[in-house]
Amino acid sequence: MTKAILIADDHPVYRIGLVHILQQQFDCHCLQANDGKQAIELISRHQPHIALLDLNMPKAGGMEVLKQTRVRSPATRFIILTMYDDFKLIERAFDLGADGYLLKEDAEEELLYCLQTVQAGHRYLSDSIFLSTASATPEQNIEQRLEQLTPAELRIARLVGQFKTSREIAEKLGVSIRTVQNHRSHIADKLGLSGNNALLHFAVKVFPTDQFSSL
Repeated sequence: MTKAILIADDHPVYRIGLVHILQQQFDCHCLQANDGKQAIELISRHQPHIALLDLNMPKAGGMEVLKQTRVRSPATRFIILTMYDDFKLIERAFDLGADGYLLKEDAEEELLYCLQTVQAGHRYLSDSIFLSTASATPEQNIEQRLEQLTPAELRIARLVGQFKTSREIAEKLGVSIRTVQNHRSHIADKLGLSGNNALLHFAVKVFPTDQFSSL
């Protein structure tokens, strides 16, 4: 069965390039949207198998499109396709129900693998983000640093290393998001980590996960 894939991006050259890649290598019918409003209309009407959403578009960005259509089209797999690798954006996208987060610079090499992964029901994160986090933590004294954590903090650190968002961790542990955020702050302090992505960098290095594992 031919699958419908929506590509929402306000840059026509990039959008047409993705259509060419998909039609050459993937059995699909491509729908195109040049702004967020059109993307919302097409997703609601056609219920595509996959929606590729740019973060920055006129009328509605990718996050707003995702927020408005996730419930309307529950069978659609949503992939954020962007230039931004900020972990706050990644976490927000996953909290809103995204199935994948792919950097545009990686799309040519990883797009088909990403599509296969999300179709199989797994979460996908762009390889360059994964590899940069995995290589950012020094090896020394890891065991000693982890000994400072309580069992609850250690469990949260493991979940962070699996790319779980604060909301997902809170739901899994039956606590509030604020409690998880406080734990994450305390964990970072105990481990001597600073910066928005520092705990993620550390946790991915210490508790590596497989892209095909269920996050």
